[in-house]
Amino acid sequence: MTIRYTLTSLALAAGSPAMAQDVALPEFVDWGASAAEVQQALNGKCADGMNLREIDPPFLPNVEEQQLQVDCAGIDFFGASRFAEFVIGDDRLQMVWVMVSPEDEDSATAAMREAYGQPSAESEMFLAFEDARTAWRAEPPEFLFYSPELAEGMSAWFASAGS
Repeated sequence: MTIRYTLTSLALAAGSPAMAQDVALPEFVDWGASAAEVQQALNGKCADGMNLREIDPPFLPNVEEQQLQVDCAGIDFFGASRFAEFVIGDDRLQMVWVMVSPEDEDSATAAMREAYGQPSAESEMFLAFEDARTAWRAEPPEFLFYSPELAEGMSAWFASAGS
């Protein structure tokens, strides 16, 4: 009886849309972490490799010294192995982009709506869920998570670019 219950529970969990379609910020993400701390947190999570590179010119606002990016290939997200970019301005983690395939758009946006409710801003380019500091970008197809430090600027951008 216990074995049957365990196998049934495992089967239900494996088929659960919430598990297969998790769109939450990965729990190891620590906004404001340094490049070294991001690399340490990603250790063992980038199945196909990790790379640190400088982004010049920086695209993050108010970068005074340097923008770096940790590229992580093979991170487990949204039910598959993905490529993710951890964007660091002036040695503080500010953004995380997780790339997906174009075929994931319908299931990704549906999962985001289920997790976060109605978007706070929407256009052909994006769906924004500002209370959760996350968004979907249509081209290229990817999830965005951003730090509290960027929230005000992102809200202004979503308002100006939304429909």
